[in-house]
Amino acid sequence: MLAAAILAGGCGGDGNGSASGCPPSGAGTEVRTTTAQGSDLTYMTDVTVEPVDCGDLVVFEFRDRAAGARVDYLPREHALVEDGSGNMLEAEGEAFLVVRLEPAATAESDGDELQFTYTGPRRLQPDDANHVQEIVKTGDFEAVVTWAIGVSEARPFQVTTSDRTVSVEID
Repeated sequence: MLAAAILAGGCGGDGNGSASGCPPSGAGTEVRTTTAQGSDLTYMTDVTVEPVDCGDLVVFEFRDRAAGARVDYLPREHALVEDGSGNMLEAEGEAFLVVRLEPAATAESDGDELQFTYTGPRRLQPDDANHVQEIVKTGDFEAVVTWAIGVSEARPFQVTTSDRTVSVEID
């Protein structure tokens, strides 16, 4: 029983002896994919990050329905390449989770005008995150929106979708 208590405590329990299940069942470091809820282009409206239990939750929100996603760790020299231009970007972190959302865009074309559906920053640096150091938008090109999540080290993660969100939980 002592060994079980020590293991539960090492999972990041709440300090009252109860384990929080860190990392949660199904988390890992291998590539994760989800399927788009339709074939039409969907428009991103928000991205947020917040600490949860023993990790961080990054949520990508869409106007109509969730895009499909491919999430995997890539080396810095591949993760931080700006789509379209090929320019190298800088970002905080030792490991980089790249989130490819498709078919998706952050602006809707109306003739000669663009109506931006995502008007937030291209970089987010959360002050209170457990592992996320910086999130950088690396692309919005040919119906693919790409973000790189810089974390302190390669950590287990899982990806879930709802009607209008794609969520990446990093534990």
